Amino acid sequence: MSESPVQSPVHQATSAAVHTYLLGSQGAAAVLWQSALSSPAPDHGFVWFDVADPTAQDLARLQQQYRLHPLAVEDALHAHQRAKVESYPGFEFVVAHGVHRAVNGSLQKHELNLFIGERFLISVRHGSGLPLQEILDRWERVPEAWHPDSSSLLYVLLDALVDEYAPFTDELEAELSSIRQRLIDPAHSNEHELRKIFNISELVHSAHAVIYPLRDVLSTLLRAGPPVVSPQEVPYFRDIRDHAQHTVERLELARNLADRAFDIYHALENRRQGASSRQLTMVATIFLPLTLVTGFFGQNFGFLVNNVIASTPAFWILCVGFETLVALGTIVFVLRLAGRNPTQAAIKS
Repeated sequence: MSESPVQSPVHQATSAAVHTYLLGSQGAAAVLWQSALSSPAPDHGFVWFDVADPTAQDLARLQQQYRLHPLAVEDALHAHQRAKVESYPGFEFVVAHGVHRAVNGSLQKHELNLFIGERFLISVRHGSGLPLQEILDRWERVPEAWHPDSSSLLYVLLDALVDEYAPFTDELEAELSSIRQRLIDPAHSNEHELRKIFNISELVHSAHAVIYPLRDVLSTLLRAGPPVVSPQEVPYFRDIRDHAQHTVERLELARNLADRAFDIYHALENRRQGASSRQLTMVATIFLPLTLVTGFFGQNFGFLVNNVIASTPAFWILCVGFETLVALGTIVFVLRLAGRNPTQAAIKS
C-alpha cells in the first residue's frame, strides 16, 4: 500500500465532477471549488465538497488544504472498500454503501466516502446515486440549529442512503413471494423458474453483505461525539441505525425465504417425478400379466394348437376373453391399491 497518492500542483484542474457549497445558518450557496479552498469557511457554517469518481490529482489539493491522511485518501480513491469508520487527527473517515436494482435486475451499489471535519465535509462518490439537489433539499429541512455543523450534512447523506434500502427490499420481498406462488403451479415450475430462484438468492445474499456492516458504522458514529454527531442529533442518528437494522433483518428473512424456495422447488420436482414413476409402474403392472397370457397361448406346441385352441370359439374364449379378463382384473387391483395410497391425487395429476 502506498503512503500517499500522487501529488499534483496546486493549480492542477480537476478531471472529476466537483460541486462545492457553503452551508450554514443562511442556507446553502454554490461556489467555485477553487474559491472555497482559498477562502475560510463561513463563521456559522461549513464547506461541502462533493467529488464524483475522482483521480489522485482531483483529491491532492483537498488533501493539502485539510491535512487528510494519505491512507484515508487512498481508500477514497479506490472503490470497493468495506463500510467503516476511522478516526484521524482533525477528521473522521466514513465509508457507506447504497444499493439499487439495475435494469437487467442485477445488484448495483454506489460507494460513499466521507471526510468529516469541524468546518468541512468532503464526499467522494463512486457510482450513481444520491442526487445533489435531493440532498440539499433534505438538508434545508433539518432543524436550523443544526445548519452550522457539518454533522447535519452527514445525517442527511446517511439518512438518504438508508432510505434507498426500503424500496429495494420491498421489491425483493415481492419477487420472492411471486416466485413461491408460482412454484406450486406445474405450468411455471421449470428450469426457467429455478434460474429465477438462483438469481434472486444471489441478489439477496449480495445485498445483505453490502448493508450489514452499516449497522456497526452507525453505532460507532453514535459514540464519536462532535463534530461527527452533535448531542441533539443522537436520536436522529439512532433512528437511521434502527432503519438499517430493520433492513438487515428483512434481508436475512428474504435470504432464508430464497434458500427455502430451493428446497420447495426440489421437493415439488421430486414429487412430480415420483408421480410419473408411479404412473409408469401402473402401466407396467397392467401389461405384465397380459404379457404372460399372450406368451402362454402363443406357444407353438401341437397339443395346445390342435386340442385346446383348435376352434375359433375356443380361440375367442380362451385367448382373447381370458386376456381381457386378466386385464380388467389387474386394472381393478391397481386402482384399489391407488385408492389406499395417500398420494393418489399426485398420481392422477
